[in-house]
Amino acid sequence: MIARTVRGRLLGTTLAALLCLAPVWAQDDDKPSPVPTRGRKASKLIPIPDYQVGTTEGGIAVYFSRSMNGRRSASGEPLDGDALTAAHPQYPFGSIVRVTNNANGNAVELRIVDRISASSNKVISVSHSAAEQLEFIKNGSAQVTVKLVALAAR
Repeated sequence: MIARTVRGRLLGTTLAALLCLAPVWAQDDDKPSPVPTRGRKASKLIPIPDYQVGTTEGGIAVYFSRSMNGRRSASGEPLDGDALTAAHPQYPFGSIVRVTNNANGNAVELRIVDRISASSNKVISVSHSAAEQLEFIKNGSAQVTVKLVALAAR
């Protein structure tokens, strides 16, 4: 008899807890479901930006060394320091960008295959061979202009 009472209390407590956690939805069928305004789910609702071919941005470029060869990029393909690839915080994978070194005018077209942190002060991270063509291996970084040449399909 004690087990039934304990079990009954546990079931009642669990059911009450679940009912308290259930969201309150609009009663009218004409109204859409409410959009979350706080919590984990609401913070992940980020609008997809609409990029235009020809968009330019300026900033600091760095390069990833050949020691990164073989590691998986954010797009899933392995990184290759000899390929003309880059990492950008926002552009879709497969997009083509033209990176121009502001100091010497050298330019190279790269394919976006990886991500870098949007909070960093870098605008792009290029492969080792791209950094050689842009001639900033010794400095480690350079002021560049990045122009979106072709947008990959999403």
